[in-house]
Amino acid sequence: MSDKVIPNEDELVQLIQNIKLEQPEFGIKKVTQEIVEREPQWQVSEKRVKKYMQLQGLTQGATVVKSGVAEDPSVPVSFIDPKLDFKAFEKVVARMVDPVTGKGLFAAEDVKKDDILFTESPFVYFPPWEAFNLARGGNACGLCCKPLLYPNSTTQHCGKCGVYYCSRQCRATAWDTFHQLECTNNNPKAGDFINFCQAENWQAPMAVARIYAYYILANQRGELEQVMGHIDAFATVNQAERQAKETEWIFMEQPTRELWTKARNLLSAAYKDPPKRCKITKPLPEALAKKLFDDDETFLNYLGKFNINNQNGGMYLVHSHINHNCYPNVSIDHPQRNCQYKVAVRAIRDIKKGEQLFESYVNPRWNKETRQTYLDKSYMFTCQCERCQNDGPLTDELRKGLRLRDE
Repeated sequence: MSDKVIPNEDELVQLIQNIKLEQPEFGIKKVTQEIVEREPQWQVSEKRVKKYMQLQGLTQGATVVKSGVAEDPSVPVSFIDPKLDFKAFEKVVARMVDPVTGKGLFAAEDVKKDDILFTESPFVYFPPWEAFNLARGGNACGLCCKPLLYPNSTTQHCGKCGVYYCSRQCRATAWDTFHQLECTNNNPKAGDFINFCQAENWQAPMAVARIYAYYILANQRGELEQVMGHIDAFATVNQAERQAKETEWIFMEQPTRELWTKARNLLSAAYKDPPKRCKITKPLPEALAKKLFDDDETFLNYLGKFNINNQNGGMYLVHSHINHNCYPNVSIDHPQRNCQYKVAVRAIRDIKKGEQLFESYVNPRWNKETRQTYLDKSYMFTCQCERCQNDGPLTDELRKGLRLRDE
């Protein structure tokens, strides 16, 4: 009688992901061999390893498994980033759920109520305009927007403009990801784009500009492929598909498209061929630059990508896997005082290993009709959670778990 044991899905997927992170060049056969060496008591077939590697988009040379419905462009497309390092996020694991839902985040172990599953800084961040204006005036950090009462020994500044940073780390991150191009003393045309977006109170194009800046600066360091891979994995839907949900779209389409074109043209003028003071010595690949700066559909895809992943201005590589439920099991908190830059994912009740994590994308106080209308227009789906099906109330347990204030 064999003493071998068959690992469950969570155990096997976690080990496969760990091996691919350590040895990204390994194919199915080598991954299977490595599993047998590391876990000799396991009974694992190459066929089963292949199945999970394909589901996770980890097969070498294979097309990443993506969500989406070919005949319905309103369904967002997403996939699990095969190069996303989950080692620092040991309490969670990512999996594809289904073609419509896309990817999801699951508990990798039992979690107690009020435990923090993970904290995360954004991969791309553009704050609400109130915070950005404080930063632009030197009254908040130019990256995380933490309020600055006055310059002190820890604050840093751009050296070319009036933007201050609360730490060297924030200054370095901003410079490496966007500020080298966004600095209006370096790049006056960036100021034209910023002023246009501000006049329209329009956050999304500024976030897209920071994505484009990240690409340009990553390309200088030979990191373009990695950065683009991370951005591509975020759920994506064309902004026109989102706005077509609006009842006024038939009247607003033409002026809205004109606004999109103007924003793209201003962004192109600022970043396609930046001034020498920006010190961009290695231009983007020609085909990519043409796609980013000259193609309306690409620009609209990035607008939509930001809008459906936006968490108070941030796009988070791991947090973005969390799906919605009107009766969530986690809350998205901000661990830094007076600052919404970092997020902490906190369990609002006990969560079992293998259970999917859910947050609420909406104000949980809203009634069913308001919640469903907002989710349909903003996130392109009709919620079928238990609370919606039963038209359930906001319970005391949920209110306390989310730490909602009394109205």
